[in-house]
Amino acid sequence: MTIIVLGAGAWGRAIGGLLESQGRSVHYVHHNAAAWPSVKADFAIVALPTQSVRETLKRFPAPGVPVLSLSKGMEIATGRRVSEIIHEVWGETRLASLSGPTLSAEIVKGLPATAVIAVADESLAQKLQETMSHPNFRLYRSTDLIGVEMGGAMKNVYAIAGGICKGMKLGDNSFAGLLTRCVAEMTRIGLSAGGRPETFAGLSGMGDLMLSAMSEQSRNHRVGLMLAAGKKLPEILETVGGVAEGAYTVKSVHQNPAIEADAKPIATQVYEMLYEEKSPRDALYELLGRALKSEMEWAK
Repeated sequence: MTIIVLGAGAWGRAIGGLLESQGRSVHYVHHNAAAWPSVKADFAIVALPTQSVRETLKRFPAPGVPVLSLSKGMEIATGRRVSEIIHEVWGETRLASLSGPTLSAEIVKGLPATAVIAVADESLAQKLQETMSHPNFRLYRSTDLIGVEMGGAMKNVYAIAGGICKGMKLGDNSFAGLLTRCVAEMTRIGLSAGGRPETFAGLSGMGDLMLSAMSEQSRNHRVGLMLAAGKKLPEILETVGGVAEGAYTVKSVHQNPAIEADAKPIATQVYEMLYEEKSPRDALYELLGRALKSEMEWAK
């Protein structure tokens, strides 16, 4: 089996390495390469920063094979998920997304991990699951492509909130409460986009959120730590290393008119801290001071 990986960064190479260890033929294509390699691929993997996906894809002809996205984010200008961008640019309908609590450095070390692969077509989901699975990399499958992509994108926003909470030393009670409400908010936004509720309690939702919000290996978590220390966004982005997708996804969520203001209180505070220099303490007390309501009042 032959796979092409568009994007030669750490995440693309980590997944490519798993495939290579299973005897697959993997060809890495740098984002500024002139053309596809001269091979007949069975499927393609897109492993690019979300905000550069559209322009990069425009420089390559559609590969004409199923496409798996490893990117976790939403386009700022349009609010589109990555599979939607791929469909718009390449016209491909055989689209999949891989998401879950997966740090690339740990994958490369061969440490055990689990993730979910989502495709609307159950038969293709099963085929990709079998192809991508590895003794140290257990893959589940889902047909909820929208939910899996929304979970993978939104968890980056809430990982920043988790980093802020840790950086402010607000305690374990606060951190647990914050993550619980992040899952509720993620679910609310994901349902409005067409995702299924159980998806956000799974690997691409709660699972990836727990990892990204807790681990200092997460760039988004480190963004939160630096915000709590009083640093501003330009300095943070310069020093965090790599792409912190949450800093861009939160902008997409904030300006998306389809997501009502009352549905995204935590995301709104993260946006205002990043882009309007709101203090973390003011953001905290604005969240705590919101009107009291039922815990199960998902829509408000």
